Amino acid sequence: MAAPTRTAVVQITPGVAHVKKDIPLPDLYDDFIIAETRAIALNQTDNHQINSLAKPGCIIGCDWSGVVTKTGKNVTRFKPGDEVFGICHGGNRNHPEYGAFSTTITTREQATMHKPAHISFEEAASIGVGIGTVGQSMYFVGGLPLPDADENSKAKGTSILINGGSSATGTIAIQLAKLSGFTVHSTCSKSNLELVKSRGADKTYDYATASVHEDILSNVPNGFTYVLDCIGEEETAKFCAPLLSPTGGHYHSVKVPVPDTFKKLRPEDTVKATTSLGYTMLGEDFELMENMVLHVSDAETEFAKQWVELADKLVGQRLIVPHPIDIRDGGLQGVLHGLTELKEGKIRGKKLVYKIES
Repeated sequence: MAAPTRTAVVQITPGVAHVKKDIPLPDLYDDFIIAETRAIALNQTDNHQINSLAKPGCIIGCDWSGVVTKTGKNVTRFKPGDEVFGICHGGNRNHPEYGAFSTTITTREQATMHKPAHISFEEAASIGVGIGTVGQSMYFVGGLPLPDADENSKAKGTSILINGGSSATGTIAIQLAKLSGFTVHSTCSKSNLELVKSRGADKTYDYATASVHEDILSNVPNGFTYVLDCIGEEETAKFCAPLLSPTGGHYHSVKVPVPDTFKKLRPEDTVKATTSLGYTMLGEDFELMENMVLHVSDAETEFAKQWVELADKLVGQRLIVPHPIDIRDGGLQGVLHGLTELKEGKIRGKKLVYKIES
């Protein structure tokens, strides 16, 4: 009898990915789970994997949900049969077998959460990357008060700016910032203002309005001491720079690297500009690109473990509402079309999700 295999989206050459069959099932490592995939969601980083981060043979994709089939000997939070969701390190040069766009996935326990009964597999698949990115950005790097901090430690209404609030990361950032006690100001396109309000933003602004900077600063005259840029492009950095307090503050871009524009506009020693890579949340060193190895600190690994357990609870307690999703047909083959739409900027205010048949 032939050994069981899986089907996955694999990078063939830089810029090209195909659906490939008869791929061996992944090995089971001590701190990992193996799961049958039920749904996957698309992120812009998936295109980056195909274009430059991955090498030929790497499975692509990060966001997934499914059912656990096996657990490594060190895994304590999950057992076979559990419905789960989380993050895979797709396009991993060191471990080509790690990606999410596959009928069977493997990932670390510390990148996995329980799927509660009140959300579908499709909704669950949309959460992992967003909640991991926000945890890393706002809480590990930013040092902001955690959503479960005691009331005396919370932000007590301090204003925070979330630029790009209608993105999949932005809607989760808004909800977590509110749980941390912040007054949330958020920018987005006019068509998505109601979405951003529905996730808890106290003040919303259409970024395309000519008076948007004046409108924001009329509400926060001294500017913000923390700005989360959920887009992380040169233009959005230029937009955010004058909104950070004149006395200094912290700007964080979810996209690597920190845009040069921001550093030129806000060069003061009192201004901190940071970025981060969600892949480091999985707790192991990796080669991001050829001859570029990223080392993960013990502190970040420990934070990731604690954060995922907290995020697990928040989702289970209905304190995090998933981003709106657009469920598409076509399975893994459809993913290739969806990634093209995403790259061309055709997807706004929703996250593309695909059901996966084993």
